[in-house]
Amino acid sequence: MNQTNTLEERPTLLNGRSGSALTPAQAPLNRPTEKPRPRLGCAGLIRSGDRILLGRRNKEPNRGLWVLPGGGVEFGESYTKTLQRELLEEAGIEVDVQDVFNVYELINPPGEHRVIIYVNGSYRSGEPTASSDLSDVRFFRADELKTMSHDGLISPFVEKVLREAALL
Repeated sequence: MNQTNTLEERPTLLNGRSGSALTPAQAPLNRPTEKPRPRLGCAGLIRSGDRILLGRRNKEPNRGLWVLPGGGVEFGESYTKTLQRELLEEAGIEVDVQDVFNVYELINPPGEHRVIIYVNGSYRSGEPTASSDLSDVRFFRADELKTMSHDGLISPFVEKVLREAALL
């Protein structure tokens, strides 16, 4: 007969002063000895009819280039909720999230390591409006994307994603 353990196993962390244990919630999150970890993000291939949503970055990296909007996944948040939250904050729109298009990993030593979940979605409501992270946000047709790509206006990594999604 299989038994299920109903008690959570918690690692014991010592605080170094009295030898008493700290629960994980009490332990410092960023210990100086910890190695940096990859950042987890989610971005959307958001469609409205035959158009795709892009935002112009207002901060580094890729300031001034057009990208697929999205942002960082918060602890305890699903990628679906992340994308819905980020697009409402960054672009002023509500979206329906469908499925995962692909997962990409960006590693650029020494300081960048990101894992990005790209998700297919569709526009639901709201007027696309730029936020502090984006200086402009709007939907583009395929012919406009091709011109923007030719002119070097789209982030090179986002161009790769758009090509693999057959949007460019």
